[in-house]
Amino acid sequence: MKLSRKEFLLGIGGAAAGLPLGAIAHARATPGNRSFSQCGEDLVVAFILGYLGVRDVTYLDIGAFDPIEINNTYLFYLKGFNGVLVEPNPVMCKKLRSVRPDDVTLTAGIGVEDVREADFYLMSDPSWNTFSKKEADHQVKVTNGKIFIEKVIKMPLLDINRVMKEQFGGAPTYLSIDAEGMHLDLLMAIDYRRYRPVVICVETLVSGTTETIPEIAEFMTSQGYVARGGSFVNGIFVDSKIIALASANAAEAAG
Repeated sequence: MKLSRKEFLLGIGGAAAGLPLGAIAHARATPGNRSFSQCGEDLVVAFILGYLGVRDVTYLDIGAFDPIEINNTYLFYLKGFNGVLVEPNPVMCKKLRSVRPDDVTLTAGIGVEDVREADFYLMSDPSWNTFSKKEADHQVKVTNGKIFIEKVIKMPLLDINRVMKEQFGGAPTYLSIDAEGMHLDLLMAIDYRRYRPVVICVETLVSGTTETIPEIAEFMTSQGYVARGGSFVNGIFVDSKIIALASANAAEAAG
């Protein structure tokens, strides 16, 4: 039977989180409290931004794939905010542009530098597509061949810092990263002196397993970010400087 990444994320990933499946089902049925993420991460991010007093939200969604389903930024689109969606799958980009015309959609991957052509591994389930051969081989191995490489094509890779500079003129408020096998590399490539998103949501799960990538939390701590939420699948990190500023403002208002 063909293994679906959606089934994995909503099944193994969601159930192992404790309550997200039931919570998400309830949220999706409740107007104004609906989640589109796999484990409610968008609601957590929305709460954090609201608590910090952030009223205007922009977002950079790396590996957007579907415009609605298991998407960490669609909730903000519904709230009237806009951002940039990056997706190397041309078919999904067409769908992204159709469903979310007010967002900018880039048909490319995000890397640590600009590369005109890079190998893009098209997997039997396209939501597992990756620019990393190591990740593609890993997916085949951990699924016992249920996920396999269908073909390899050439696609451009855009430097993450250049995208933020050209599309936002700085850092977006919210950065979501779902780039199979490249999560830590992309985080490490960001120039945090110039580009500090308020909130970063990144997949910390090793695909096809129940293991996590501990280096991600360690690295984010070294860059002045603190973990303030997440799920079995993703970690949510907040700029400690923004938290300190919000605390100072709250203390001043109270005094």
